[in-house]
Amino acid sequence: MMAQSARSASRQRGLELLVSRGYEPVLPVGSSFLAEYIPLHLVGLRGDYEILGVKLRTATGALNIPYVESLCRFEICQFRSLLTRYPGNIFIRCELWVSSPNGSLHCYEILPDEIREVAAYAH
Repeated sequence: MMAQSARSASRQRGLELLVSRGYEPVLPVGSSFLAEYIPLHLVGLRGDYEILGVKLRTATGALNIPYVESLCRFEICQFRSLLTRYPGNIFIRCELWVSSPNGSLHCYEILPDEIREVAAYAH
């Protein structure tokens, strides 16, 4: 389990990353309609039609796709369930942001049939 100060630091770093990627953070996260379907750590908006939902995790081992699939199995299922719902005129992106033991943050996009690393940011 992540300590409260580590969780807060991870969330703050995530908010900064959202902004650097061109998203406007939705605060509080619970005010996003996505929160009705899945508990999220971060939500960002880009323009009028794109939403990025993020769950944060901390890894204890070296990161690769099979490890992330095993570590985040439940979150991946939640995101895939969300992606099967028709969101209307909104484009929804779902990502897991996993902090590695060396402090790097790895971003994985969840797609209906795969996950892929979309970015990695050094600490």
